[in-house]
Amino acid sequence: MLFVSALFVLHFVYARADTPANCTYEDIRGTWAFYEGERSENSSVQCSKYKGPSVNIFKIELLFPDIAIDESGNKGFWTLIYNQGFEVHINYRKYFAFSLYKKSSEGNITSYCDAVLPGWSHDILGRNWACYNARKLAPLVGPKHHEDNHL
Repeated sequence: MLFVSALFVLHFVYARADTPANCTYEDIRGTWAFYEGERSENSSVQCSKYKGPSVNIFKIELLFPDIAIDESGNKGFWTLIYNQGFEVHINYRKYFAFSLYKKSSEGNITSYCDAVLPGWSHDILGRNWACYNARKLAPLVGPKHHEDNHL
């Protein structure tokens, strides 16, 4: 019984860690501009308030079904993380970010699926961390409105 109770608590804590963003595969698929900072940090870097400066600016096209191609022709792959963000593996680096959202005081959520909250990147060995922002260039997608259904 204690084991079942522990699983319930872990499930509840995990569920509360979700972001309220609600972006689909089609919302994310397309061409994105990435604005990455200096690649000199470690895994403890705090990116939540990152605004620049950007020292690496580049485009990545996220294609069906999971193909990523950067403007230099490097090929990689990408995946949607539930409906909350995405991860890209390309040119020996990994990029992860949550989709941008805003929550009103009334509990209404607006998902901006054409932008991300500041995210993290690092090389495939888990070194040379950096913060980045990204914005979708095409095809354009408008804001999505919904209510927060969390407990």
